[in-house]
Amino acid sequence: MKSHIIFFKTILLSFFFIFSCGHSQLAGILGEEASKAEFPFIAKLGPTSATISWKCSMEAKGTAYVSSGVYPSLLKSSKNHFIQLENLNPNTEYTVFLTCGSQKMLEGQVLQFVTWISSDPPKTRGIWLVGGIGSNALPVAEIDLFDPVTGTWYPSITSLPTPRIYASVVSHKNRIYVIGGLENNSGTYVSSLKVEAYDPYLDIWTTMSPLPSGSQGAVVGSVGDEIYIISGSNSPDMTNGPVLNTVLKFYPDIGATGQWVSYSSASTIFSRVDMSGCGIDGTIFYTGGRTYNTGSTNTSTDAFVSSANTTTSFSEPSLSESKHGAAGLCIQPAPSDAYPTDSNWFAVIGGSTGSGNVAQPATSIVPSDKTEFLLPGSATFSAGPTLPNTLYYPASQISYETRKIFVFGGSHTINVAENSVYSLDSADPILSAWTTLIEPMPHRRYGHKAIRIDR
Repeated sequence: MKSHIIFFKTILLSFFFIFSCGHSQLAGILGEEASKAEFPFIAKLGPTSATISWKCSMEAKGTAYVSSGVYPSLLKSSKNHFIQLENLNPNTEYTVFLTCGSQKMLEGQVLQFVTWISSDPPKTRGIWLVGGIGSNALPVAEIDLFDPVTGTWYPSITSLPTPRIYASVVSHKNRIYVIGGLENNSGTYVSSLKVEAYDPYLDIWTTMSPLPSGSQGAVVGSVGDEIYIISGSNSPDMTNGPVLNTVLKFYPDIGATGQWVSYSSASTIFSRVDMSGCGIDGTIFYTGGRTYNTGSTNTSTDAFVSSANTTTSFSEPSLSESKHGAAGLCIQPAPSDAYPTDSNWFAVIGGSTGSGNVAQPATSIVPSDKTEFLLPGSATFSAGPTLPNTLYYPASQISYETRKIFVFGGSHTINVAENSVYSLDSADPILSAWTTLIEPMPHRRYGHKAIRIDR
């Protein structure tokens, strides 16, 4: 990989000749003088191009300094800025300095990125990392794609129009849906009703019909033509916004933006936040989580059968430890996969055993390194291999092509996002051992999801 890291010594001389001192002029001058660049990120990346976005603390002009020159923002005096860089070299590291107003280059924000190695990312077999909390303790906008066959990362393949944490993220009919969650509003998290869908093949985001009520820390599953959301909370304060025995059902194909319905389950669904869950053959499994009014962690497991609008009659086994914020992974080989006879599994990986915390995001955690695997219909979870590190809220997904389970990121220490990647043989996950991948994640994150678009 080549490197284009250029440092500049630039002196910007500005002369203002003011003949009248109206309020708007004065505000503009103060904005140019006092504004600072903040929150930079790569909105979109490719092998030869990059779209860079950043904010100014006050309305001001934005400027980007790159090895190929100085680029003014495409927007004039504004709090939001972006530039489009073209004719970049593939698989090359670049450094960009972003400024606002009269900021000197070295006083601005520094953003580094590596262009893609190829213009043809493997979108179907790849694993998409969506959402989560990043190294700056803010929602991660960038969506990264990992090709498990070649071990190649495609950073910032797209970015969330509305970055959120603890949203329900699900693949449905080859589209990625990001539903609800919490938005950061000037440092305060507020419940979001937004539903945004991404078509990876057309590279288009669509705003869908909003939720009828807020939903964060919930369990989501795609079944047939619909998307189901159960449990969680409709408020950042989980004690005040429990979802009591309610099912949110979304019909994406009705009309241009879909249609929501809300109804009660015929049997009781756990009223918890941050459970681990996913779907296998029309049944949505869920386990662990925090009880909404006490924050106490749980071990019990259940499953919701959407076609019957009820939980299963079978008594699902409990986890070996009470936890919340564990990665939930459903493994379901298809007849067309390389290993179609491999077993179905519901895997629960990592999490926090800390109990009694009702804050969201959690203000204290006790990360776990345990992994547990359930064969649907079995009477017990089987203990899997111990993770190389204790991890709260990692994400996990399987590569059916390579026969490996991957675990991405998470948090080992409160509010500190990791970028590690571990893999495990899915042919026999109970007796296998975790391997640490050399290439880390492009963006540190926890509380995110890892999905395939073909399941």
